[in-house]
Amino acid sequence: MYAYERAQGNVNHRVVKAYSSTDRSAEDAWNYFAAGDRAQKKRERRRELSENRLRLTESEKKEGRAQRRRKRRRVALGTAAALIAVAAVGATRYRRAGETSSGRFWIWEDRGDGGVNIAGQEADLLMLVNKDHALPDGYLPRLHWLENKSCAVAEEMYPALKMMLTDGAKEGLQFVVASGYRDSEYQQRLLDEDIAASMESEGLSWQEAYDKETRETMPPGHSEHETGLAADIVSLDYQMLDAQQENTPECRWLQENCSKYGFILRYPRGKEDITKVDYESWHFRYVGAEAAQEITSRGITLEEYLEEA
Repeated sequence: MYAYERAQGNVNHRVVKAYSSTDRSAEDAWNYFAAGDRAQKKRERRRELSENRLRLTESEKKEGRAQRRRKRRRVALGTAAALIAVAAVGATRYRRAGETSSGRFWIWEDRGDGGVNIAGQEADLLMLVNKDHALPDGYLPRLHWLENKSCAVAEEMYPALKMMLTDGAKEGLQFVVASGYRDSEYQQRLLDEDIAASMESEGLSWQEAYDKETRETMPPGHSEHETGLAADIVSLDYQMLDAQQENTPECRWLQENCSKYGFILRYPRGKEDITKVDYESWHFRYVGAEAAQEITSRGITLEEYLEEA
């Protein structure tokens, strides 16, 4: 037996024990041990795979938590910026409320329901803004503050938005406009923050992080939020910009009814290759009633609608 084990290159006390406790030959004892050893290695491999899956799951959960923290921070920053702007505007009927980095003044008129920037220009409801189509140089929309002062939207969109959310509230739904108009400086800060977070948490290069994050956060000058015609609308009970938002009653109602008020779901599922943006169940764009109803009924995107026009 000893010579046989040496020939196999493995002297193991378990082989000796297996041989001495049975009537097996030395070769049978060796095969007996080898089979047990293979079974043990399979168990160890399964345990290793299970541990790897657990680590991966924890890593995904950690990244998910990080993304959710960024989303919460984004909503909070937007609200804080709005409140600061409101404080700057004040109650004066006409007042220069601030100057942008390009030197343009915001001039607000208090109309008793949030105030309107009267220095901006009329919005083109079918304006296409995406990664390939930038905002016109010098674009500055007329903005109307929501009554709760949470954010501002284009003056042309405000009545329809108010009507839609009011009608939804009559159905027992509770909405939060998490984000409306954003200027280019704020859009740049959001993108920089998301890129830095992806580089840190996933070890991506800057370009890799940029490509990943611009599937959701557009570069400045290419964001619909800068038109004033887009709004991120969420449920009061679930104020997260993530995959679970579409399961809320508020999101389902909006997707089913928004076209009646002139809105479309701007980045629908299954159209990512056209919009170049991941599905966002919360992002609604005002295009006017006629266009909204055709786009929604045909299941197409704004890009496809304008290409056919």
